[in-house]
Amino acid sequence: MSKHSTGEKNRQFIARPIVAGALVVILIAGVITAWSRLGDDIEQTASTDASACVDGKATVPVVADPAIAPGLQRIAQNFNSTNPIVRDKCVTVQVRPADARATLEGLTAKKWDTRSFGPYPGAWVPESSVWAAALQTKNESILQGPPASLVSSPVRLVIERELAKAINGRIAWKDLPGLTQANSLAAYGHREWGSLRMAMPNGPQSDASALGAQGVAAAVADQKGSLTAAQAESPAVKRAVEQLMSAPPKIGDGSTAAAVTAIGAATDPANAKVRAVPATEQSVFASTVDDKTAKVAVVAPTGATPVADYPVVKLAGDMVPAYAGDAISEFFTFARKPPQMKILTGMGFRGTGPLPAPTATVPFGPVVDALPAPEPAAAVAINKIVLPAAAP
Repeated sequence: MSKHSTGEKNRQFIARPIVAGALVVILIAGVITAWSRLGDDIEQTASTDASACVDGKATVPVVADPAIAPGLQRIAQNFNSTNPIVRDKCVTVQVRPADARATLEGLTAKKWDTRSFGPYPGAWVPESSVWAAALQTKNESILQGPPASLVSSPVRLVIERELAKAINGRIAWKDLPGLTQANSLAAYGHREWGSLRMAMPNGPQSDASALGAQGVAAAVADQKGSLTAAQAESPAVKRAVEQLMSAPPKIGDGSTAAAVTAIGAATDPANAKVRAVPATEQSVFASTVDDKTAKVAVVAPTGATPVADYPVVKLAGDMVPAYAGDAISEFFTFARKPPQMKILTGMGFRGTGPLPAPTATVPFGPVVDALPAPEPAAAVAINKIVLPAAAP
């Protein structure tokens, strides 16, 4: 029995190293096979990426109104992180802020001046169709289809708070020209104050002036649809718009923001140099969002509400390669998706995402009747009186 037991142990002693060695060989073979397959996969992926991006990298510029540019820059970062490949090029969308009058000047010149205006854009997102209309009437051939609104912001009247208490709910767009006259505030219990003293800025980011004038023009013409060129150039409309511009106070750099600041800083409303100014809701929100108490009041005149529509003006021609045009389309399709729109609506623009909570100054009231954009020629006719820079 003892011999049998000793032989069994010897066989077990000999078998175990053999089994262990076999397992090691199998493990090494498995590791080598897996490593080889991983290398093949990496090489295949690199080969696929290289074949898809055979024409290298390219930057696609977009210029945008300074108010919306920061939001679009964030969206561009999100888009670029998806590593988009368009027509065999790895594209990067680059958004830069640009003043509308400078961009229009560059796009309507005989030749785009890169040193003055930067790289030629594949698209332009101005504050409103005021600028798109100017470009359409001056050089429509460089547009790739009709502009389409990305987001919007209604035009409101920013008014001195005491006056707003008397005037809110009792003022319409068609009333504004008459309120430029002496003692016109008597109807609102302030005869000694004189006129409304409404600023109509035509400096940087002052589209609201031209849009407000469109609201007046549509009301005078009793037009429910798009204002026509014939209506914009009619004696009654021209007279109303010219009266609106008869004596607007000049404030600071001629911007809407300067007028809003001046209204909020006034300590004596009876002697204030300026008491009202048209402004986009988003611009007022951006400049007052941190105010714990309201320094100005936001009033919505009755009648169709003018709207800043932030159109996407896609550009075409020899300066925009085919891949850039396609990349622009893909980018703005991406920008209109809910997670990206939430970035813009969070900044106070109106779109398919949620608006911020009302603030002490901006209630984000409803827009019941948005004024349709006028015919391009009609917009330019009004621009000639209100915003000459947008009437090339």
